[in-house]
Amino acid sequence: MRGHDIPQAAKNNTIRAYADLHRKFDLFLNGQITSNLLIIARSGVGKSFYLKQNADWRITALLEGNVKALKTYIKLYQHRHKLIVLDDAENLWESKNGRVVLRELTETSYPKTMSWESTAKELTETQTPTTYQTNSRACIICNSFRFGRTDETAAIIDRCQCYCFNPTNEEVVRYVAEWFWDQIVFDYATSNLHVIDNLSARMFVRAWERRIKQDENWRNEFPLLSGIDAIVKQVCNDQNLTTAVDRVKEYERIAKLNDLPASRATFMRHQKELRERGMLSLSPPDLKLLVKGRPPAIPMGIEAILAEIEAAELEQKYFGSNCFS
Repeated sequence: MRGHDIPQAAKNNTIRAYADLHRKFDLFLNGQITSNLLIIARSGVGKSFYLKQNADWRITALLEGNVKALKTYIKLYQHRHKLIVLDDAENLWESKNGRVVLRELTETSYPKTMSWESTAKELTETQTPTTYQTNSRACIICNSFRFGRTDETAAIIDRCQCYCFNPTNEEVVRYVAEWFWDQIVFDYATSNLHVIDNLSARMFVRAWERRIKQDENWRNEFPLLSGIDAIVKQVCNDQNLTTAVDRVKEYERIAKLNDLPASRATFMRHQKELRERGMLSLSPPDLKLLVKGRPPAIPMGIEAILAEIEAAELEQKYFGSNCFS
């Protein structure tokens, strides 16, 4: 997992195991962390599922998806002093007002003072003051975290315990085995753990959907190592290259032929990450895992979908928009 949108503070605290991630969440959910929590992870690894399943919603509030600054400010007032989970809420810090809200929410002194400069009609309608205090702490879960000026990003990072969750392929399959249902798809993935690039839970579901539709190319949902990583792995497993100097030289030669970065630093960086991810082996681990889940009850076919649409329309007609709140 690489990228300029992952702060160095998070990279320095990389988590590879689900158990370690869950321990961080448990501390937050039990109010044992006095600061804030920032978890950055690639998509599709179930980074927030455990938290949502184990939260005590009497003391926890969830804000996710397309959250706007003013709506967040109002929600934080309505859920004063609760533990706040911001999940995939990157839209919040895309705006200046959103960054102000986030900065005030993650302040480390108590009580925290939240403020809104203008008198928007939504504040009057929801009886939300332009200034209030709260003791809420935040858990921010996202795929990337960088916005505005560098000092703005640094200010939030300084207020949080920062972690990068980048599980190994073996960790992902052990997690998936607990709820997935297609042993054929699962066995293919487990037999290729050493060559699949950044395995995610969503790959299993997409592969299953294609396989049951007789799509013979369903295995393509599991991308294999390529580019620099593939070359580094090839070089590291070449028995004829007996020294580190030999391996670097061979990497530089192949990389130049493929118009890829060919420096020693590039080789060493990728070698280190592949080793940490357990990707330098020539064969997969012998896991012998069985899936434990059942296929989801998703409506299939036109008639089934129409029936669900009709049911939703009836609920709206007789119960109104509040039937789901």
